[in-house]
Amino acid sequence: MIVANWKMNGTRQSVTEWIDSVSGNIDIDNINPCIFCPPACYLEHARKLIEKHNNRIKLGSQIINGTNYDKPLTGGISAKMLKDVGAEYVIIGHSEQRDFLGKINNNFLTEDVEKALSENLKIIFCVGEDFQSKENSETYLCLGEQLDALGQLHSTHENKLRSITVAYEPIWAIGSGLNAEKDYIEETHEFIKKYINDHLGWSQLDIYPAVLYGGSVNLDNCEEIISSTDVDGLLIGGASLNSETFSKIYNLS
Repeated sequence: MIVANWKMNGTRQSVTEWIDSVSGNIDIDNINPCIFCPPACYLEHARKLIEKHNNRIKLGSQIINGTNYDKPLTGGISAKMLKDVGAEYVIIGHSEQRDFLGKINNNFLTEDVEKALSENLKIIFCVGEDFQSKENSETYLCLGEQLDALGQLHSTHENKLRSITVAYEPIWAIGSGLNAEKDYIEETHEFIKKYINDHLGWSQLDIYPAVLYGGSVNLDNCEEIISSTDVDGLLIGGASLNSETFSKIYNLS
């Protein structure tokens, strides 16, 4: 899975140009899902363009509001709305959203996941340690606490757990131009998969979620990262804004 996360960037025109370009440049034989996550205000515009091209690009949202779902939330976007506008995927738990919302706790994230699953949306669940946790050798402790949000899901959602993908983004690497060494990436992805399998018990359900890597991914480092053991795809921020760059990364994956 290769995900383009545009964050708070773009216009209707740039969305149009990106989809037109990527649709004509990505390798149609590449079996990796190609997920486009524009700002929420461009979701429906993007959906219409994707339908016009009838290609393998899938539409994802950068945000969902599950908390206080039954109450009117100014500016909120519900799972039902995302499904109605044609989104298939949603990013949940990105560190930038966690910071913006004041270090939201696992209960809120669990509810977001449950609301998304209730509308049959596929989830990209983000985890990652900050620089201080890394320096204090607390990366695994931090990631384990974040992954526990998935362990709190109601048992009624067990049959939908295959719709969840985890994205590992070390916070210190996001937008910084830095990215983790290959050995560090491999070891961390191995830990994430083992934690989900053993601690959360998903292996007992024969569920083994894919784990993506994100954090200053670009054309120069993408091949090395994607070749890393246990890396199942990429979550790309700034480098995804350029359609030619993103298409090349996708084709190399």
